[in-house]
Amino acid sequence: PIGKAELLRNGDDLLMLGYGSMVYTAMQAAEILSEHGIETTVINARFVKPLDTELIFPLAQKIGRVVTLEEGCLMGGFGSAVAEALMDNDILVPLKRFGVPDQLVDHAKPDESKADLGLTGSQIAEQIREAFFNRQPSGVS
Repeated sequence: PIGKAELLRNGDDLLMLGYGSMVYTAMQAAEILSEHGIETTVINARFVKPLDTELIFPLAQKIGRVVTLEEGCLMGGFGSAVAEALMDNDILVPLKRFGVPDQLVDHAKPDESKADLGLTGSQIAEQIREAFFNRQPSGVS
């Protein structure tokens, strides 16, 4: 249905919201995190407008850590919409956004661009472990 996100995986340690092509990457990162004992809820957001707050808000409150993944620009993008919605509803939880920074990005194949920007499943998993779980990089690439 329009405006409804899709719950793909359940976990109690982290809420990961993927948008567009980054849903697959979110699932990859969740699998890697699981190998390190971090269980992740993964949602295919499907829509930015309307954002499925009926699904996202209770999970964000329960889990307490939120990550967004998008292939678009971070500034004014999906992650920004999620951050605004959470803050506007007094859901103050740690949030990390992954996407394209506000800078010129060299042309390359999509997989190469993602790797250059730190947006592969393994790179995202490492950054999440460091940011939220105070764990050192494992050296996994």
